[in-house]
Amino acid sequence: MTGAAIDLGSGHSATYVGWAPDRELNPQYSDLPDIERVGVIVDTGNGCSSMALFDLPAVRQVFPDRPVWTVEAWDPLTLSPSLLCQLCGDHGFIREGRWVSA
Repeated sequence: MTGAAIDLGSGHSATYVGWAPDRELNPQYSDLPDIERVGVIVDTGNGCSSMALFDLPAVRQVFPDRPVWTVEAWDPLTLSPSLLCQLCGDHGFIREGRWVSA
């Protein structure tokens, strides 16, 4: 994880996740750059967390079968579509750096 948690309000927080593989062990990624912000882990505040991978070319190449989220704005963070925790059912959006329940 990279950086401090971002308070989204409503008991939620987000932490950016980077991607920087050891290319000696993973030579198949030698043509891809490190990515400082590949996704975000959202802590729901009730013991669950979920991850959203950003819709970036390298993400689509490395994780072709995973869902991706569009970054509409980086600062403050705005993503689409909504996020749904598969464990607890928490459902909402990150809009202008705030959690908005769905």
